[in-house]
Amino acid sequence: MGFNARAGSTPALGIIFMGIRIVVDVMGADRPPSELIKGAQAAARRLPLNLILVGKRGEIHPHLDPALPVEVVHAPDVVGMDEPPLRAARKRDSSLVKGIRLLAEGNAEAFLSPGNTGAIVAAAVFILGRLPGVLRPGLCAAIPTLAGRELYLIDAGATVDCRPHNLLQFAKMGESYAREALGVEQPKVGLLNVGEEKIKGDKLSREAYKLLSGLRNFVGNVEPHRLIGERPADVVVCSGFAGNLTIKALEGGAEIVWESVKRAIGDSTPGRLAALLLRRRLRVLSQRLRYERYNGAPLLGVRGLVFVAHGRSSAAAIEAAVERTFWSAQAGLLGRVEEALAREE
Repeated sequence: MGFNARAGSTPALGIIFMGIRIVVDVMGADRPPSELIKGAQAAARRLPLNLILVGKRGEIHPHLDPALPVEVVHAPDVVGMDEPPLRAARKRDSSLVKGIRLLAEGNAEAFLSPGNTGAIVAAAVFILGRLPGVLRPGLCAAIPTLAGRELYLIDAGATVDCRPHNLLQFAKMGESYAREALGVEQPKVGLLNVGEEKIKGDKLSREAYKLLSGLRNFVGNVEPHRLIGERPADVVVCSGFAGNLTIKALEGGAEIVWESVKRAIGDSTPGRLAALLLRRRLRVLSQRLRYERYNGAPLLGVRGLVFVAHGRSSAAAIEAAVERTFWSAQAGLLGRVEEALAREE
């Protein structure tokens, strides 16, 4: 059994609800704190969670809902999107570092930030440490598909320069997450590559293919253009560099196509009539491909439940990310990933 982590959804996993404490960093993103606070509080109204907001107190308090028991932790410093990760991770008074320290000290079950991804990764590794045997953490991002069921891409940007064994560990961690999120007992694993033949790709891809072939559910190489339309696997493995490029290309392409459709519809009376007749179908398609519903990627491989959201997250996107973080914490994702790694050693 698994859980459905999208906003407004009901989990497939029957769980006794507890007050999960989630820290949300509301500073350092592309949008103002008010937008992030709005989304986090929207999730807190629907879910049995205790919300801890970290950031500049003066920019948080005016936007709080007095009906919600929200805790505020003041952090006077902010990590910018353009700051080098190692330097940013040492800013002790920043909302990002303070939030991860709350997690490390046992004051929360999970941490979520739409801030500087490199800084989040660096701070998580320095403050929380890695799980036993893990060489590099991996960011496991959800990708929407036309089949209506997401797939997971790991790594989506945590470890840019990878070695073959890193990709094998990403696959094992991604499998564990897919079991919890999708309810698939034996998730299919694919390797992102420029062709389906096992001889294709650079040295990293060819060596990783050999290692991944030892997994029971490895389906071989998959090409990027198949991800959304065909959904060839439950988990797709790649280096952080390739993964981040793929995520951004897919999101940008989907947005451009959808905007082009809307413009074409609005440019003529026949187009508007067609839109009226197809409005139900168009609404379903829009919901399936809207990135906000799939926001929030776990950083797998560190000793704590850390989620990274889009830097340009809207209120709706943050709401979805908080919900995804909640269900992961409720399902004990961190412990299950650690167990999966230990079994395979």
